[in-house]
Amino acid sequence: MATVLDKIFAHKKEELDSTRRKAPLSEIKGRVGRQQVLKDVGQALRAGSSTRIIAEIKKKTPFKGELRPNCDGLEIARTYAENGAAAISVLTESNYFGGSVEFLSKVRAEVDIPLLRKDFIFDDYQVYEARAFGADFFLLIATWLDKNHLQDLLELGKELGMPALVETHCERDMEKAFTAGSHLLGINNRDLKTGKTDLGISRRLLKMATAVPETLLVCESGIHTFQEIRELQKLGAHSFLIGESLMKADNIADKLSELVGVEESR
Repeated sequence: MATVLDKIFAHKKEELDSTRRKAPLSEIKGRVGRQQVLKDVGQALRAGSSTRIIAEIKKKTPFKGELRPNCDGLEIARTYAENGAAAISVLTESNYFGGSVEFLSKVRAEVDIPLLRKDFIFDDYQVYEARAFGADFFLLIATWLDKNHLQDLLELGKELGMPALVETHCERDMEKAFTAGSHLLGINNRDLKTGKTDLGISRRLLKMATAVPETLLVCESGIHTFQEIRELQKLGAHSFLIGESLMKADNIADKLSELVGVEESR
């Protein structure tokens, strides 16, 4: 039986055929040359005086539906940038998450911090597209990509100056990511097949990940409190990708300040 992840990738393959007809790769490559200099993702995400949060703009999910009705994504991007986000993750998948690369480009024009293109990427075209529309780094999902495919996409990103955040969910994913040469590793606490989150995944995998020197570690999903962040930092996490708890907050600025640790630093 096909999982949600299988369905999303199947839809992306169909969508990509249409996208290529509308905008050939040569056109996308031309647009790459007109983009501004890339932001330093490594510097932005390494632990500093405040907690490093990758704040996510996510309109809906296949598991929870619409997260923030009638939201203004650009206003949220500005709120993130003004209230301590180290970077912003922009969902660009359209069918299940309500995003687009065009919106990514609009966010790029509004903020001056690194942008992650978060999508279901499996093709060279999508990597060029990420750079062409303003991303500074992009997501690769180790669960769905084999080692050689993952390595090829990582290498293309390096050619373009863009690191990839390689998302893992289990020990096998992590071994694949390290073998492919990843130095920016995400640990996703959400099972993309069921939608369930479990911080025990980060607690378990961080022990394995910290054994590889110089790896920048990002914990993703299921994080709601500063206390959870502190616990995971002590286990070796450098930064945190947080979407749902921000998108559903009554006051996004206050919630982000809480997660960054503004109150704790006073």
